Formats: sequence, structure tokens, C-alpha cells
Amino acid sequence: MRSLGGSVGWLAGLSLALWALGCSSTDGSRDAGQDGEADGSLDGQDGVDGDQDDGGPVCLHPGIYPEPVTFTEVTQELGLGPDGLRMTGILALVVDLDGDRWPDLALTKSSSAREDPAAPHGYYRLLHNLGGTGFEDWTWRSGLFRARDGTEGRATSLLLFGDVDNDGDQDAFAGVYQNYDNAATLVDRSAVFLNQGDGMFAIAPEQAFTLAEYEPVSSATFLDADHDGYLDLFTSEWYGRYGYLESMTQDYLWRGQGDGAFVDMTAAAGLTTVPFDEDTAADGKFHRASWGATACDLDDDGWDDLLIAAYGRSWNQLYRNTGAGVFEDLTIGSGYEADGNQSFREDDQFFLCYCQSRRDQPYCEGAGAPALMCAGMENNWWPGVNDQPWDLGGNSGTTACGDVDNDGDLDLLTSEIAHWHIGQASDKSELLLNVGFPAAPFLRPGNEATGLTRVHADGWNEGDMGAALADLDNDGRMDAMIPSSDYPDTYFLLWQQGSGGTFRELGQQAGVRVHRSRGLGLVDYDRDGDYDLVIGTSLMRWSSGDDPPAPDDTYAYLFRNDVGQDSNKLMFHLVGAGAPGGANRDAIGARIRVTAGGKLFVREVQSGHGLSQYQHDPLVIIGLGNECLAEEITIRWPNATNSVTTLHDVRANQVVYLQEGQEARLLSLEQYRAGE
Repeated sequence: MRSLGGSVGWLAGLSLALWALGCSSTDGSRDAGQDGEADGSLDGQDGVDGDQDDGGPVCLHPGIYPEPVTFTEVTQELGLGPDGLRMTGILALVVDLDGDRWPDLALTKSSSAREDPAAPHGYYRLLHNLGGTGFEDWTWRSGLFRARDGTEGRATSLLLFGDVDNDGDQDAFAGVYQNYDNAATLVDRSAVFLNQGDGMFAIAPEQAFTLAEYEPVSSATFLDADHDGYLDLFTSEWYGRYGYLESMTQDYLWRGQGDGAFVDMTAAAGLTTVPFDEDTAADGKFHRASWGATACDLDDDGWDDLLIAAYGRSWNQLYRNTGAGVFEDLTIGSGYEADGNQSFREDDQFFLCYCQSRRDQPYCEGAGAPALMCAGMENNWWPGVNDQPWDLGGNSGTTACGDVDNDGDLDLLTSEIAHWHIGQASDKSELLLNVGFPAAPFLRPGNEATGLTRVHADGWNEGDMGAALADLDNDGRMDAMIPSSDYPDTYFLLWQQGSGGTFRELGQQAGVRVHRSRGLGLVDYDRDGDYDLVIGTSLMRWSSGDDPPAPDDTYAYLFRNDVGQDSNKLMFHLVGAGAPGGANRDAIGARIRVTAGGKLFVREVQSGHGLSQYQHDPLVIIGLGNECLAEEITIRWPNATNSVTTLHDVRANQVVYLQEGQEARLLSLEQYRAGE
């Protein structure tokens, strides 16, 4: 066993058609015509002043941006507080369990232990949305936590939802973290649960989700890697035994069979890695302590690529999908692997402590005095290992994909655990701009340039394990969020993007400065057209002297967005046609491009992702700010031909409900909420 780059050890406590939109064009796309029957479209100069009087959607006048985004906590109001449903959880996910178009909540504490329904520890919760007015506890009635032997309380370390059998409802991958320490006592293993259509689940036939001795699953994400119309599953694996590099194992890509079963396609996809070896580590092909997996289309070729955030100062991994589910490793030189700062001699306290008693060694020439007491730390540095590029990266948790600069491609926000005593070589959470990947590496402007800065106290730690990009105020610009946890003075960070493309941290002003925040779900719980926030918390390393003091449980909090509803927006509910030939029913991987007022807005339908998990509202909301009309909308489907649907002249403040191969329906939020 060798040092983890000086990182402090951490274990994730693991009505119908209302408006016809024209007819098919000769290229197979669909065009919203000017036939006068599309009341949801805008023709000529009608509505230029923003006030429709024909019964169509109303254009809003939000004014001059940016207006600071603000939230109101509604946890108690909705009966989710300690005296109500007692909503607890480290991680918070968003899913529509029963297809009623109201987003429900799933929360977990990342535990590998079984729950006791008679005296529950709150290891997981499933809360059904009652039309935006409250929630109902579906944890035990759902069957999602029932073991194969019928016992309630099945261990569930992480959850990921997706329609794996293409029957129109959300199934679940329920991962169970297994390693050297718990293998002897672990009762349950990872499994798939099939939704029966009403939010009730039945466990699928048993199968293994690892070929290794242990299954230290840390994250999972769905994608259709080969565009066969079925969702595939990528799982990332952490240490089999914490800190032992030889225990790091292969990550896996599993091909979905369309019935809840999966088969290993890792090798065929070109994703094979090898056991760690110091002599060959420089080529970057070794197993990682993978912490968070993300799938998104970085080169805009219609095929989702894979990003794996790695712990232990190792390089992150980036695999480009070359088509049909065959990947190439573009890690080294991508700009994603690490930030490139390898300067450890000035301020890495482990190096300085190593050299304090070895001043006569040439290796330590010029080393300064450490800034802490070195007792017991003199041997926590290994020359030839800790000073190598592959060991001078970060402790990466989650990568979020989104078009931050509105140039049409997906940029990245990374989250990192960092400590003052590791110094400048340790990667920090930051924004990576896509400037033409793969021809050009991702650009790291730095947090000072982007404004993603924060104030530190002495002896600081950054416990950033989550990341999200979303337009919270619907002004057309993506904002950035990082839940930070597990250390004193860590809390939820919210940076609002301003008109100059830089960010300003507004968590305290916005009313969402939750201490020890860990989970995050973007959820339009009241279906008013903006993203509200559900934030989970952690109790890790919370001591008696901390301010504020530790609560008695890992409470989660729901915050209502009080700004975004006043801006123009378009919302998208996409449904793939499924196999054969069509896109997966969830349309994961679909690319939405909206042109409004000459501005471009791009979003992608994405699965859950990141460290044990982050999954957001399936309704895609695209803010348009002051723009009232989308001149053109294109949806590229993740199907066998990457076919495109095109709509023209669509008014803002509507839900575009689009089933692949059918005419689009434009619905008001009221109609959408009612299930029309």
C-alpha cells in the first residue's frame, strides 16, 4: 500500500394534440409550418411586443439581467421536515415514478447495510409528488427495496433510473457497494428493478455486475452506446480495498438487452484497462479508483462519450465514442485528465515533511520548512511515485456537462476534494471550456478568470463531490452549483453567470447556503417552468465544536425557485421510439438546439451521473430570457441514423412534447401537468 497522494481518506457513505406543427419535410425532419393552425407558433410580426392576444402563450418581460436568483425553503411547508415525512438523505435524485409528469424524489445515504422497516435509519426514501402540494412516502409500497427472498430493507448504496425495457416507465439500477471490508457480511448485491408502470417495482433475474473479486461500485450512468434503441449501463468501480492500488479494478460497460438483462461489452467497446503498475503507469491505461461516471456528447457527432472522474490524485479518463459503441482513449492530452499543475516542491506538506529529516539528499535540495508538525508524516511521500504526473492530479468526484458559453458544444464542470496541505498541485473544482474537442484540448481558464472563487479560512478543505450546470433564472446562461461537504466550513455553492460570461457566488444571498451539502437534485417540483433544488447533507467529520452544530440526521432540504418562472423558456419532453431503429424511450443522448433572437441554446438529454449519484428532472428547461420566439428548434435523436426533427417559429413558455416519428404537441404547463 502506498500513499494516496497525501489525500485524506474518504469513503462515500456510498387536450392530446393541441397544435399541429406542419408536415414532414423531404429530409425526414418535421417543420412547424405557417399554415395558420399552429396557435403555438408565431408568424409574421404577431407578438413582437410580447403580448399575444390570440389565446396562445404569453410572452414575459423579465427586464434586464442578471437579477440575482433567489430561493425559498419549502421543506416544512410541504411536510418534508422532521415533524412530517422527515426527508433525510445524503444523495437526492429526481424521477417520475408513475409517469404522471410530476417529478418524485429518491434519497439515499449510500449505505451497504440493510434497512430495518420497523425502526428505519433512513438509508433510503422514495417520495411521490402530490401535484406540487406535498409528497407521499412510497418507500415500502414501491417494492424497490425488497430483497430476492422477499425481505423488506434490501441494501441500496446508490440508485439510477432509466427505462431499460422500453415500456415507457422508469426502471432502476440499485447498486450495492462491496469491498474487502464488508464482503463477508454483505447480504445483497447490485440488481435491476423493473417498474410495473405505476411506480411499483419487481426485481429482475439475478446477474453479476462485476467480473472481479469485489464490486466497489461508486457510480453508474445510462447511455445508448451503440444506438440500438436500448439503454446500456456504465458502472465505475472504486478501491476493492481502500488505498491498495492493486485492488483497483476494471470499470464496465454493459449492453442492455431490452428486458432488464445486461451483458458485458467492455472489451468489445475498447474500454479495457490493466492492473496498476508503477513501471507502466505513464501510459494512463491502468485501473483507477473511479469515483464518478458521466456520459455526454463532447464532439457533437451524435454519440455519447464517457468521462470517469478518478480519486487518489490519478488522472481522470476520457473515452470518445467513435460510433456504434466503440471507444478510443483520449485521456492524455485532453485537458480533462488533470489541470497540469505539478508543482509540489513549494507547498506539499507531505513532501516537505519527507525532506525535513533528509536535508542531505539531492532530491530535497531547496525544500522549505513545512507549515505543520510532521510527527508521523515523514514517510508519507514516495519518490518516483508521488512526484509523477499520474499521481499529481485531483480527487475528482463528479463531472457535469453543459454549454456554458452558448457556442453550441458541451463544456465541463469538475468537482474535486482538495486540501491546503497538499498545495497547488492538487486539482481544484473548475470549469473546462470546449474549444473544439477533440482537435483541441479542453481549456482551463482558471477560477480567477471565470469567477468560480470562494473565501477560505485557515487550514481549509474543499469537499466538493458534486457538480451541476443549469440555467436557474432562465436568462439563457448556465449557472454552476457545487455541493461541498465532509469538512468544516463547507457548504452549497451557487455561482450565477453574468452577462460577461463570468460567475458570482450567491449561495448566501440566494438562500441556499446549506452546510455540509452533499447531494443535489434539479427538480421543477411545482411545474412552473424553472429548476427548484433539493439538497442532501452529510454528517461526515462533523465535530462537537463545529459552527453550526451537527444536526441529529442527514436532513435534505427543498428550495423553491422564486425567479426563473418570470423569464421566457421552452420545456421539452422527448420520447424515443425504441428498438428496432428508434432512439431509447428516455431519449438519453438527444441533442436539442434552439435559436431564438439570433442566440443559440443547446441542451442534451442526460442520464444520472457522478459520485453515487446525481440525477435531475427529466423535463428539459431551456431559458430564453427576454426572447419570445424560437425561430428554429432541432432535435437530433440518438437512433440508428441520428435523424433530426426540426420545428420553426415556436412561441416561448410552452412544453414541446415530442415522440420520435410523430407530430410535435405544444402544451401549456397547465395542460402538461394535467397529462394532456
